[in-house]
Amino acid sequence: MTQTPEGQPTVRIDGADPILLPWDVAPERLPFDVVSGPVAFECASGDRIEREYTGVAVFDLLEAASMPGETTHVQFESANGDLACIPLTDLSGAVLALGDGPGTAPERPRFVSPHVLGPRTVKNVCQLRPRTLVADADREAYERLPLDE
Repeated sequence: MTQTPEGQPTVRIDGADPILLPWDVAPERLPFDVVSGPVAFECASGDRIEREYTGVAVFDLLEAASMPGETTHVQFESANGDLACIPLTDLSGAVLALGDGPGTAPERPRFVSPHVLGPRTVKNVCQLRPRTLVADADREAYERLPLDE
């Protein structure tokens, strides 16, 4: 788990200007605009979940870290090593949501997007990595999902 020197859990956003963002703070103390609203996605079971989420827009974080212009995907890593590699086109409306019930630690965010299936909505996110994949690359080679185990 990435932590600040004071032991505070963080999320690292890689880019030309990486950010180490303290996450276990009240939303109003985050140095980004906090957004709220419904996000719906499909679980592995096929059920559709729609919840109200409060968090930070993923594109705001990537922009602040100076995501490389050639980026095609973003790899989300959880504190326990799960990885999901998401195309930029699927990040419209994506949020790093503040605490999301069972399975998400209160001091860790969950990645949610209306364009991403449930197994790839990573819980307990600790790092975002911009990736540049060639057109025919298999993004699953950059993933380690709970269903893979």
